[in-house]
Amino acid sequence: MPYRVCLLGGGSGFFNSVLREIALTPELNGSEITLCDLVPEAMELIAGVGRLVSDKAGAGLSIRTTTSLDAATEGADFAVSSLGVHGPGKKWHKLDMDVAARFGIIQTTGDTVGPGGLSIALRLIPAYVRIARTLAKNSPDCVLLNHSNPMGAICRAIAKYTDVRQVVGLCHGVQGTYKYLAGVFGVPYEEVYARSAGLNHLLWLQEFRHDQEDLVPLLREKLDGHRGDRGRRFAWRLYEVFGHFPINEDRHIIEFFPYLRQCSKPEDLTYGLGFRGDGLARGEDSDRGWTEEMRRKLEGKEEVELPDHPSPENIGQLIASMALPRREVRIVNIQNDGCIPNMPAFANLEFEGVTGYRRVDGLKMQPVPDCVVGPMAARIRQVELLVDAAVEGNRSKALQALAQDPMILSLREAEELLSATIEAHGERLAHLK
Repeated sequence: MPYRVCLLGGGSGFFNSVLREIALTPELNGSEITLCDLVPEAMELIAGVGRLVSDKAGAGLSIRTTTSLDAATEGADFAVSSLGVHGPGKKWHKLDMDVAARFGIIQTTGDTVGPGGLSIALRLIPAYVRIARTLAKNSPDCVLLNHSNPMGAICRAIAKYTDVRQVVGLCHGVQGTYKYLAGVFGVPYEEVYARSAGLNHLLWLQEFRHDQEDLVPLLREKLDGHRGDRGRRFAWRLYEVFGHFPINEDRHIIEFFPYLRQCSKPEDLTYGLGFRGDGLARGEDSDRGWTEEMRRKLEGKEEVELPDHPSPENIGQLIASMALPRREVRIVNIQNDGCIPNMPAFANLEFEGVTGYRRVDGLKMQPVPDCVVGPMAARIRQVELLVDAAVEGNRSKALQALAQDPMILSLREAEELLSATIEAHGERLAHLK
């Protein structure tokens, strides 16, 4: 059965894989896909290649583009969002890194917590709330699948301040860690049964099994020979101290803790981590590569290929499961509603959910371990302040949120850093009063 799907932030490279996955989902054949973006150049490239993919897959998709949010969202069954976190040429994100570095805060990712995560949230949340309100008005039964960071703050803002049927956040960090642990044990990833729960970019392993064998008691012994694995060194130290293994890469996990402040210069970073600002300066995560690839494909200079395997998010199958409906367990960011018993019901958390008709229902999980509840509960309360600050344009609440961040050493530092960030971004943060 055909459906109407709108892709918000349609110029994002993320939608290259989304269109492929939709084209390879037979249940979505003949659907109408609308890409929406204020800057049409990249969006037109993605749409053009998407048409070639649809033709090759025999999916019969109708793919169009628009700069009108009303036109994109009218009558939509499902929406997928990936709005620009970094700005043109990653300049805004680089600015966040450089401003914080002047205060001795060396961020390793800066898109979820820390001054970088706060700055992005203050810029993106007002836009997301406007978009979500338009979506709710034009398509009250539409489910919004969000891919933008800071995931928890954006999803919480949409749930708190709009009437969207449901917002579901999608991230692939959990699957990446499960694959890593499967490699540590030398077992096929496809045969692993694993569960974890927590915040986006900071979850805690609850179960890990293979052939019905509980592997968690063997984890310390197996990991002992992997202390130096790149991207997992800080995770190992947390596991060594707290006795519970954190889920995600070090560059995300470490920013939830104050330990990063032992490094005041990029060269001081520990655990094999790098300064995000340096990576951006070198052109890492540049859009140039994929846009040139899109042009070559449109010009017939490079063949359009269909992927052998879907991404961890697998948007096409997720949409189909909610549309038909059919039950499918997914790792999602949704409102807790008591699924993790020792976390607030209103909090947007990352854990397992099962698809239903145009919704994902959370599954009951184990409590977050008592020894690590503190940092997570603090972050949840900080997000509430941050969300209110962004929607209200309230500079005082933004300061209160920043002052509670674990990377901040003093109230004066919080005040000066917030002022410097607002000044650096100019009109992008002019709504804060």
